[in-house]
Amino acid sequence: MKFVCEKSNLLKAINSVVRGVSSKTTMPILEGILIQTNENQVKLTTYDLELGIEYVIDCEVLEQGNTVVTASVFSEIIRRLPDTDITITVDDKDLLVIECEGSLYKLATMNPLEFPELPKIDEENWVELEQNTLKDMISKTIFAVSTEVHRPIFTGCLFEIKNNKINVVAVDRI
Repeated sequence: MKFVCEKSNLLKAINSVVRGVSSKTTMPILEGILIQTNENQVKLTTYDLELGIEYVIDCEVLEQGNTVVTASVFSEIIRRLPDTDITITVDDKDLLVIECEGSLYKLATMNPLEFPELPKIDEENWVELEQNTLKDMISKTIFAVSTEVHRPIFTGCLFEIKNNKINVVAVDRI
């Protein structure tokens, strides 16, 4: 695997997917970011078995491949690099090599085949809406969500989708 990407695009992707990294787990693979390439894009994926996040960015892909790297170390290195193009390679020893303006970092990788697959979304049951619209819907109902964990049914919002309309309902008790 080898690709070249602008730091700003890569950092934006990392900052988005890092929220899906498991902080406390017995599976080290869940502390990683799955990096996959295709013809001219790189997909970063994180998954903690409850929340999965994918982010695709346009990059110059020189060699196809995939790997998993520890999210905290990878994100910290990318964050500290200068604002220019970054070259990322997986060498013959399965080390992730990060090069940027004379800087060179080598990170241990994990087997991408061990990374759990995100659940497939049935295309019949999906809805697309603006991020701000979703935020607005949640902010108007979140006040009614219960914080009492002994009744978990009341600790979330119900999203009801019918006839291309979404209703969001929250209650804190009967």
